[in-house]
Amino acid sequence: MNVVSIARYEIRRLLRDRALPVLLVLLLGLGAYAAWNGRAWVDQREAAIALIKQEEQKTKERSRAFVGKAPSVLPRAQPVLAPAAMAPLSIGQADAYPYTADVVALGDPTLLLKHVWADIGNPAARAAGRFDLAFVIVFLLPLVILVATHDLWSRERERGIAALVQSQPVSATRLLVVKVLARGLMVLLPALAILLAVTIGAGARSPAGLAMLALTVLLYGAFWLALALLIGCLARRTTEAAIAAGALWLLIVVMAPSLALATVNLIAPPPSQMQFATEVKAMQSDIATRQRREHATSAPVNSPSPVISDTVRQAYADRVAADRELERLIASHAQAEAAHRQVLDKVRLLLPAVATQDALDRIAGSDADRALDFQGQVHSFWQARRLLHKAYLDRDAPQTFEEYDTLPRFQFHETAGVAQRGVLADLTALIIATLLVLLAAGALRSRLATP
Repeated sequence: MNVVSIARYEIRRLLRDRALPVLLVLLLGLGAYAAWNGRAWVDQREAAIALIKQEEQKTKERSRAFVGKAPSVLPRAQPVLAPAAMAPLSIGQADAYPYTADVVALGDPTLLLKHVWADIGNPAARAAGRFDLAFVIVFLLPLVILVATHDLWSRERERGIAALVQSQPVSATRLLVVKVLARGLMVLLPALAILLAVTIGAGARSPAGLAMLALTVLLYGAFWLALALLIGCLARRTTEAAIAAGALWLLIVVMAPSLALATVNLIAPPPSQMQFATEVKAMQSDIATRQRREHATSAPVNSPSPVISDTVRQAYADRVAADRELERLIASHAQAEAAHRQVLDKVRLLLPAVATQDALDRIAGSDADRALDFQGQVHSFWQARRLLHKAYLDRDAPQTFEEYDTLPRFQFHETAGVAQRGVLADLTALIIATLLVLLAAGALRSRLATP
């Protein structure tokens, strides 16, 4: 008995087993539905963005009538974050963050982004979410792998032929490794082909993204194959192996992410959104009251024959001063949120299922970092509009029609590709977890000799 004959035997055995084709067909059906669900979400988001752009254009056309009559006409802008090229893969955290903004040059900075102060946790650490392809990969793919590989050595032990098999000129360790590799390839390769096919069918159009998806699926699958190898070293009966496989899936995929998130929130709770909103409202009220009192007691400043009235200049100065005071409170809250998010990001590297979900979110462009990058670019765009208004005040001349027609428009710039640091960190964490499981299996290889 050589390695090739062992692999052939395992492949023939799987092909004779009706469970594998049934599992693959089930994976195909669920994957197709998940891909359709992801595509439907993308279409819905794109339709909403199209309506927002139409509204923005209508606002700009209506505001043109005021050019030359007001110090500056900076119509309300509505920047949008469009779905990325791999968006059908994972909805991820896209629903937890705003995908549009309401940019008013002299508006309240706390109202710049709709629902921006919603809970900024790491939904990648949540136990469940929308039924998309990422859900199929993280939750269902391990079940398919474990069903096909959990009885690597327990069946020989149960039938009493383990000693006979070990009498062959092949070590038990090599035998088990060949068995798990043969079965793994028979499961992983068709599963990968199915997942790539439905992803492409859903409209994913990034070759680099598809390559990273394939790598993520293979590494995640390798981790579960390593667990199957560990189960093979421990389980003496097929029922024990099945129970161990189910328990590990439940622990790693369902319980560990939820418990980790709860523990982090308990040890390092995120800042209270309600408290922050209350503090913002109180500070805004105090600032407005103080400014009214100061204006009532101070003599008005009258510039010599200004084109733009001093009242407009004073209103701008008051708005800027108020925002500077609010900026400290907003920055403090943002730092607390960032610190909490950093803790969650470190914890995810210890959880293979969470790391995989995070990698898929980043590949799909539905991760928190992309959403926060959008918020940062929106804030910069808002600041640029404010400076433009100030430029008109400083030159004491209203804007022209030419200036109005050439006002800069918001354009989101992608700052990270599919092979970004976050994805590489997640995949590295998967590799390390796999190696640790293999080391544990290697330490227990002596148990293979026991019937």
